[in-house]
Parts: sequence; structure tokens; C-alpha cells
Amino acid sequence: MRGRAFLISALIVALAPVSGAQMINPDGDNYLNGQELTQLSGDSLTAAFAGKTHHGTYKTTRQRTGTNQFRETTAADGTTDYKEGDMRISGIWRVFDDQICYQYKSDEVPGVHCFNIFEAGTCLYGYDPSVVGPNGPLNANFWSVKSLRQGDISTCDDLIG
Repeated sequence: MRGRAFLISALIVALAPVSGAQMINPDGDNYLNGQELTQLSGDSLTAAFAGKTHHGTYKTTRQRTGTNQFRETTAADGTTDYKEGDMRISGIWRVFDDQICYQYKSDEVPGVHCFNIFEAGTCLYGYDPSVVGPNGPLNANFWSVKSLRQGDISTCDDLIG
């Protein structure tokens, strides 16, 4: 019976509209309902990252380091200093349209990684562009990464800082 309840809960979360009522998981996890999310773009996106250090968490544990926690400083000159577990790498970041994109100088993290960023209080949620439609995330709980700027008081449901 518990397996069936979990499956039903998972379907409700996956199919719930972004602007729907607060979703409650029977296991007690906090969920975003999407109404509190504001998309950052252009100058507001740049201002949220330029010259800032973010402490964050990925939704899943990273196989390469065995942690889901990270710290990243995004300098105003477009360079970045990233630390995840024992791994520390440098790279570049840029804002393109409504996305922030990163590229690192490391074979461990190849390619360009872009996110749409939404803010809820002081918590910033990063979504893969494939799960964002014209009206925002297809499901508010499909975020990949969330972070808090160093020095901000956390409004995140768990986390960091």
C-alpha cells in the first residue's frame, strides 16, 4: 500500500501545475508550489551573480565527488572559482538572454552548462532549460541546483550558507 501511495504522490507532483496549491509529500519533504518563483533575466540575473559567492546544493549527489554541496564565486570579470568536495576548478560564466552559463577548465566537468534561474526569497533555484516553458518551470520541483548568496539570511527550505 505504501508503494502505491508513493506512486500516486509522485504522479501528483509530476503533473501538478506550476501555479497550483502547495503540494505535500506524505514523507514530509517540502515542495515548491511555483507561485513564489520569480525568474531572473538580463541585468537582474547578472546582479545576482557578479562578484558573489554562492553556497549551494544539487538535487542529487555528484558521482565525481560523492557530495551534493558546492561553493562558487562568480567574479564580476566573468571568471569563476568552483569547489565541490575535494575538487576545485576555475572557469568562466556569462549571462545569455535568460540563462546563466558556465564552462570550466577541467576534463572532469566538460562542456557548457546553462540554467534558468528563479528566485524565491533569498533562495535561487537553477533549472535545466529543457524543463522551463514560456510561463516558467514545467514543475517547480524539477530544479537541478539551488543556492544562497554568501551573507544572505536563508529562506530556503533546507540548505546551506
